[in-house]
Amino acid sequence: MQKSKTATIVICLIILFFGLLGSVKLVRDINIIYLYIINPIFWIGLSVLLHNLLGKNFENRKFKKEIMEYTIIATLVFIIVYMLSGLFVTFGQNPYNTTPIGLLNNLWIFGTVLVAKEFVRYKLINNTYEKDKKKIAIMITVIYVIIDIEFTRFIGTNITVFSIVKYFIQSIIPNIAKNVLFSYIALNGTYIASVIYQLVTNLYYWISPILPNAPWVMTAIIDTTIPVILFLYIRYVKNKLDIFKNRENIINSNPRNIIPLVVAIILAIWFAIGIFPIKPIAIASGSMEDELYVGDIAIIQKCNANDVNVGDIIEYQMEGYTIVHRIIEKTQRNGEFYFVTKGDSNNAPDKEEVRENQLIGKVIFKIRYLGYPAIWLHIVQENEQYIEVETGNE
Repeated sequence: MQKSKTATIVICLIILFFGLLGSVKLVRDINIIYLYIINPIFWIGLSVLLHNLLGKNFENRKFKKEIMEYTIIATLVFIIVYMLSGLFVTFGQNPYNTTPIGLLNNLWIFGTVLVAKEFVRYKLINNTYEKDKKKIAIMITVIYVIIDIEFTRFIGTNITVFSIVKYFIQSIIPNIAKNVLFSYIALNGTYIASVIYQLVTNLYYWISPILPNAPWVMTAIIDTTIPVILFLYIRYVKNKLDIFKNRENIINSNPRNIIPLVVAIILAIWFAIGIFPIKPIAIASGSMEDELYVGDIAIIQKCNANDVNVGDIIEYQMEGYTIVHRIIEKTQRNGEFYFVTKGDSNNAPDKEEVRENQLIGKVIFKIRYLGYPAIWLHIVQENEQYIEVETGNE
């Protein structure tokens, strides 16, 4: 079959229509049938059809080999980084069914679909002439991102700015990063690398008995950063193989120039969300003036009751919130430590003693004024939750 931009666009629109049916769950009444039969058969059938109708595409074997090597490295890095993240948090039981039957179900429901989807992506992008390939790649990327969005996630719930931002960071941004990478790989003559990346990373989730209980921000960063860096490396290799690229452009496209910055940003974000033994907390009240002012950042070192003494400023857990006050008395009863605390600017000690299991850590130093953005976001989130509760009570 001759290459055709029109035929490619028509097939893309069919994919979009079918994908939207599944993502908005218009077929929810036959959800099991959709998952086990309709969706796999659609993608397998479409890939077989395109395989038979469309001719073989030209492949740059040297570039394809480079893509495969970098993809395998990126896949292993993804798994290692994800496993190491458990050292900073905790591990929990895998929510997936890791039995042989569960693995077979996941391979059929998800594995066959992701393989077929990448083959379809590859075939459609290369079913047009060179001048149209990038446009088709962009269109397919957008369609694949759209059909992966869970539109029903917010149906029947009160949508807030925080919930939208969280879903965008946690799901949509990683989805965009991966689809841009996979379309770029397909644009350059292969789909096997995309399949390997997805199958191996998913197999890790499907067969590992335990998984890190990582915060959603941490997983979002891992899911986004690895594909972006892999994309930059593949682009760099392509530039090196392009005889028309000058040396300066090739050097500037080397990902090694930006990886230290990316790592620094990731570590800063992980530090901000409390992954490491020390963490920041924004001071939102004036109870500790003249030591800590509203808008200050207090750096908290995680510790236990033996590590704090009278005069230390500690963060401790109350029901639904935390408090940063100074210890004015420390006692031990029945083998357990108790603390009497007081805000420096308060007239009286806190009413309730702090038990050692409420202790989070102690303040080791402070940074002025940097906490205002965090306080503002917290106020916005609390106001939205308050509105949601009020709406639910009507």
